Amino acid sequence: MLRRFWIRIRPVVMMCFWIACIGAMMVLLGAAISHRQQLTFNAIRVNIDETNGVLFLSKEDIEGLLRDDQVNVSKSKPISEVNYGKLERIIENNPYVDNAELFVDANGTSSIQIRQRTPILRVINNQGVGYYLDEQASKMPLSSKFTARVPVATGNIMALPENSNKTDSVTQNNLYVLADYIRGDTFLTSLIEQIVVNNQHEFELIPRIGNHTILLGSTNDLSEKFSKLKVFYKEGLNRAGWNNYSQVNLKYKNEVYCKKRSTEKQVVKMAATAVNDSTMAVDLVKP
Repeated sequence: MLRRFWIRIRPVVMMCFWIACIGAMMVLLGAAISHRQQLTFNAIRVNIDETNGVLFLSKEDIEGLLRDDQVNVSKSKPISEVNYGKLERIIENNPYVDNAELFVDANGTSSIQIRQRTPILRVINNQGVGYYLDEQASKMPLSSKFTARVPVATGNIMALPENSNKTDSVTQNNLYVLADYIRGDTFLTSLIEQIVVNNQHEFELIPRIGNHTILLGSTNDLSEKFSKLKVFYKEGLNRAGWNNYSQVNLKYKNEVYCKKRSTEKQVVKMAATAVNDSTMAVDLVKP
């Protein structure tokens, strides 16, 4: 009889149980909302990611933004009245900020996690206007606080007449492709100090070591060209001497042409012939 009675009232008991659970959840949710509404802005922690080696921003810079009239953040202000969306947008409008994320804990303490933009090339156009290209191929301004240790591009980099802060897209895209390739190679990152766009719109590289330039030509076949350069440095210059040539020409397929310093008209050809998929042989052809 008890079993039948339980079977009969079980649905009612279960319904009451779930109603009680939902009621308890509503009470807890209401308490949490009430607690949050009573919280006042306590403190803010600024965390700036510096793992990419750039130091454009300081905590003081971000704290200065928090004092902006548009945000109006003060310790006595209720959390519910702080416009965190606007605060996040204002921080991300800073030209050196890539991303900003804001969090608030149960005590009213806010945390801001900021990732800075990463420059990969410094450009000085033919009007003398300087800027960086970042890893997304976007322009960013120079900073008086920090100078990024990246290659510098100069030469025939045309500024558009209507705005000297803009560069023609073809040259800028090619500079980005070249700079991005260089930064992906440890050897080239250590070697290349400057990129020069000559009057033929070809790219010349100035290394940190040696007294010569590297004529790259276009940005086509970069992997092949730089593979030749590495073999030439290892096999050619060690045999011929680092200061005997004024120019190393990588423009031509499977060959490296070098202009001798003693007589600018004399050219030494170094034939780079593929031996297998990973190595090349360099033969000096005497003039």
